[in-house]
Amino acid sequence: MKITGLKPQRRSKKRVSVFVDGEFAFSLDRQTVKQFRLKEGARVDARLLEDVVLAEQLRKCREYALLLLSYRARSEKELRERLEKKGWTPAVIEAVIKKFKETGLVDDEKLAQRYVQDRITIGHKGKWRIQQELTKIGIAKELINRALGAAPDETAAAQMVLEHFLPRYRKLDQKTKKRRLAGILARRGFALETINRLLEELPL
Repeated sequence: MKITGLKPQRRSKKRVSVFVDGEFAFSLDRQTVKQFRLKEGARVDARLLEDVVLAEQLRKCREYALLLLSYRARSEKELRERLEKKGWTPAVIEAVIKKFKETGLVDDEKLAQRYVQDRITIGHKGKWRIQQELTKIGIAKELINRALGAAPDETAAAQMVLEHFLPRYRKLDQKTKKRRLAGILARRGFALETINRLLEELPL
């Protein structure tokens, strides 16, 4: 077999249409063409073409994964699911994720640590709620427990929530006031012990 044409595509200057034995074979990124030193007139075999196609798939999958990570950090499970939806093969996905884990672009442990810290100090959520959220995105139980164990105490976050909502309930009787505030804190995932202690200490 012989490469009989390398023609730039009209819609994208970064891509090239590859013709083998006079027929269109596939399109490639210019970087892939450069990587394999493909030229018109060059002899190729089926194995080389398979390697070229695989390299192109890896490149496209990697670029899409980097795009996803540019928006926000993602767990290994989240990234894998998004790549599967785009239709890449398990082998390509596994290769990309393995490389990302090696370089630290995907790190469930660090993600869990940052997530816990931000959700408590900025999002003012309780540890129970955070545990559910991390479980949902596929973080392993041991990593969640480790991150929660090293996290700031949730009391300060719960108190800020109380101080925010307290003014709107000042005219209610004490029992109703406590019940509504307790509900707000519970929905945000704070521990029952934390809720009871703050409601007893906070002047209502």
